Amino acid sequence: MTHPPVKVRSTHRRPRGRRRVAVVLAGVALATLPSVAAAGAAQGDEVVARALVGLQRDTAGLGAFASRVSNPASPQYRRYMSVPDIAARYGARPATVARARRALAAAGLTGASLDVTRGFLVVPVTAAELTRLQSSSGAMERLQGAPVTGVVTQPAARALHERGAPVEARETALSAPGWPSRTGTPRGCAQGVSTPTPPSPQAAAAFPASKVFTPNQFQAAFGMSGLHRSGVQGQGRHIALFEVDAGYKAEDMAAFAQCFGLPAPRLRAVPVGQPTPVSPFASTATVEAQLDIQAVMIAAPRARISVVQGNAGASMPEIFSVSLDARRMRGVPDVISSSYGVCEPLAQSGAEAPFINGPQGRQLTDWVLATAAGAGVSVVVAAGDSGAQSCAHNVGSVPGDVSGLGPLTQVTTNYVEYPSSSPWITAVGGTTMTLTRDNRIRTQKPWNDRTSLGTAPIQPTLAGGLPVFSFPAGGGSGGSSMLYATPSYQVRAGITSNRRLVPDVSMYASWGIPLVCSVFNPATGAGPCPPTSASWPFMSVAGTSFAAPLLAGGLALVNQRAVQAGQPTVGFVNPLLYSAGAPAINDVTTGDNDVFDTGRCCFAGPGYDQATGLGTVNAARLAQVAVRAGARG
Repeated sequence: MTHPPVKVRSTHRRPRGRRRVAVVLAGVALATLPSVAAAGAAQGDEVVARALVGLQRDTAGLGAFASRVSNPASPQYRRYMSVPDIAARYGARPATVARARRALAAAGLTGASLDVTRGFLVVPVTAAELTRLQSSSGAMERLQGAPVTGVVTQPAARALHERGAPVEARETALSAPGWPSRTGTPRGCAQGVSTPTPPSPQAAAAFPASKVFTPNQFQAAFGMSGLHRSGVQGQGRHIALFEVDAGYKAEDMAAFAQCFGLPAPRLRAVPVGQPTPVSPFASTATVEAQLDIQAVMIAAPRARISVVQGNAGASMPEIFSVSLDARRMRGVPDVISSSYGVCEPLAQSGAEAPFINGPQGRQLTDWVLATAAGAGVSVVVAAGDSGAQSCAHNVGSVPGDVSGLGPLTQVTTNYVEYPSSSPWITAVGGTTMTLTRDNRIRTQKPWNDRTSLGTAPIQPTLAGGLPVFSFPAGGGSGGSSMLYATPSYQVRAGITSNRRLVPDVSMYASWGIPLVCSVFNPATGAGPCPPTSASWPFMSVAGTSFAAPLLAGGLALVNQRAVQAGQPTVGFVNPLLYSAGAPAINDVTTGDNDVFDTGRCCFAGPGYDQATGLGTVNAARLAQVAVRAGARG
């Protein structure tokens, strides 16, 4: 969830004759089928849509099993089952699948494939078949496609300038106390400073030197550098990155590695919903994918990275399910990281179909996530970039019947995002920090540009009698879920709430994140990545899109230490995190993520809070806690 914090949807042109429409189908009258959702219809008889038919069976049993194997106090701690074994025990029985196939065939729908968790069927659908399905199911709602939170489209300094700040104010803001000192990588293109020297005055103006952290600073700050020196760099571990219509440029990954003295990454694209990988030049979400990859490279430089690329009509359950498919993935990953989500009112209403598909889509997604927990796979998700008001990014599309309130109240009310609010997710919020000369954390606050960059509180203006919002600030999202009750691991931690609270932990997300991205048209200077020149592909970004994959890489290191100790991986890590305490968790006790300055939510304090969760994670210390917990199990 890179910054500025806006919802971005794919806008690139598709070939003629392949119009895609995202739809939700409700009340399907196909024999015993409980739910059907479809994405990506087309004209004619070309098969471009995929309907998901929910068949999950023993949801309660799966949840109970996943909870037991994830709880350090349980006798079954880390006694996982394989994904196929979980599917066989808790998923749809063969007879149920057969009846569903027959019911689909009776409606003229064939070619259904069962997902790896046995939770749903994926059915290819032509436009004509979709029409028949519509007539048999009743209501159908046509909606727009897959959301991405906060893709940055320009360097930090330029963004400040375009918000009206003069050059002097821009430099003052970026040079304010708290920005990192010159303690970056002492080799390669970094040349011993916090960022490479820009090749021209124009580049220097757009990307001020010494204003970003470099990989070794993040590694030291979050307890990764010591593990790296001991040889623990992610070897043998596998991380999956959940992407929607987002390509990546392999040459940029190689340039990032060469610049900062990292090993060349082990990358592989896994397309979902299209036959070939997504082109980085044809996607507005390229920055998202490249940031996710480079964050993992910082934390776990020798891990294997699979980039799971759903097309613009992909659904969340399907992408997560493919991430657990050992055949498609060439082995089930240790960790899955996602930087996608929408505020809960939109997730609940179905206004983000096919990505989530309302309650039906959430049920299928939570089923797959519980399967991941039962199989020992960690899933981390960025909490969001709009502070305590996650619906702020959706002010133009928040359904009017969510609360009966107007747009102003809706966007200034505390909402969190799904899927980070799922009880099976490790939700990762954002912080800002200052470092000592040896790159240890000196101070930490919740990421909130309103306070860290000194911007004014966000104020709405009126246009045609309606409130219009300008977002000069971003912040790590957090608050109370409207969809889920308090999960057991938060209850055991003594958190007094009757709702699921977000985030669980946080990592760095403020301005100062380096990114190499050269995907643009040299003739026009336009494209997903807007570097100053082809020879200067550096950007400075912000967002929990960095925090989540950075933690994913850190968990890969923890898993490597556990495996070295003869133990299984840590799996769904929330119960372990809530029992870990200091020094594995660095508490954040001051600041807030209230970017609207409402005074309502959320404020950091000792222990758990809804601004940063438990705090930030020290990978080396967490590895020690994990090995001790595994030995007791």
